[in-house]
Amino acid sequence: MEAYAGWWILAAVLVGLELGSGTFYLLVYGVAAAAAGVAAWFGASFLVQLLSAGAVALLGKLLLNRWKRDTGHPEASVQDLDIGQTVQLESWQDGRGQVRYRGALWDAEAQSAAVDSARPLVIRAVRGNVLVVGN
Repeated sequence: MEAYAGWWILAAVLVGLELGSGTFYLLVYGVAAAAAGVAAWFGASFLVQLLSAGAVALLGKLLLNRWKRDTGHPEASVQDLDIGQTVQLESWQDGRGQVRYRGALWDAEAQSAAVDSARPLVIRAVRGNVLVVGN
């Protein structure tokens, strides 16, 4: 079997495994194996094939890490939509209580000791399933 065929079979197996994992890392390595296959197709030595696979894998991993870092916390953007929204007070005692927001009861805590529960409360932050509220 020709070397390029082996690289392309490896690439196909890695891309196929990626379909089940969803991490994109196997896709990067599959593309790297395909690049080594292209190098083999053009008659490059085995060392050049390995170097091309390594370079493509390293570049792909760096790009993937950067992409994941830039888009890694979609839940933060969803919580940001809640900040600034008004809630209705249901019960309150010593800076903690329950508020009604989006048709459900939420646990809430005061942003600071100066929060006046007699005035309208606004969401200032979200910590897990607790709304931090203030005036």
